[in-house]
Amino acid sequence: MARGKYSLRSIALRVPVILVGVLIQAFGMASIIMANLGSDPITAFAQGLGNVLGLSFGNAMIIYNIVFLLAVLFLDRKTIGVGTVLHAVTVGAFVDMVTPWVGKMAGPAPVLSVKIMLLLAGTVLLAVGLGFYQSAEFGLGSPDAFNQIIARKLKMQLRWWRMIFDGLMIVGALIMGGVVHAGTLLGMLMVGPIMGPLINKMAPLVNKWSGNEDLIVEVK
Repeated sequence: MARGKYSLRSIALRVPVILVGVLIQAFGMASIIMANLGSDPITAFAQGLGNVLGLSFGNAMIIYNIVFLLAVLFLDRKTIGVGTVLHAVTVGAFVDMVTPWVGKMAGPAPVLSVKIMLLLAGTVLLAVGLGFYQSAEFGLGSPDAFNQIIARKLKMQLRWWRMIFDGLMIVGALIMGGVVHAGTLLGMLMVGPIMGPLINKMAPLVNKWSGNEDLIVEVK
């Protein structure tokens, strides 16, 4: 019988946590895109990539995830797990699924105040979704796995490395024509500081609920 993270109880708990986190992330991304006041750095980069390659946002996200998956395979393949695959194949599909719902809530021609609310709510939802699914510690989405590996190698807290990474994404988005505006800076400043502490709070709870209280959680 499998034990630890791969026991039936653990899998039954961690996989839903991942999927809920990715769904929250998708609502955040859709809200940010709908606001059109500048996307978070990764979304802006994927938008630019889609522009250059002539692809939809979802397909651009798939390519983006695959590139980072290859990087993670090279740097530390042990970081790859069930969550890595789930995130890669679901986040783009979830964004496409929830975008019409967000559009109905925002209305056909949202005024500036509504756009600002969409941007703020979307940025918080993005950070919460990222922190939520990573707290399952069942394999990260490939960009997040890459960020955790680099932060660990540099002996830097994740929240601070994430801000550096987001800066690099902004440069790429600007080059490729992604939507970079006030919302991009907001995402760069808010996502890391919300995501890291949430992982620190949630991961021990997930371990407890899944019967893995003995597992050690690294501080992000």
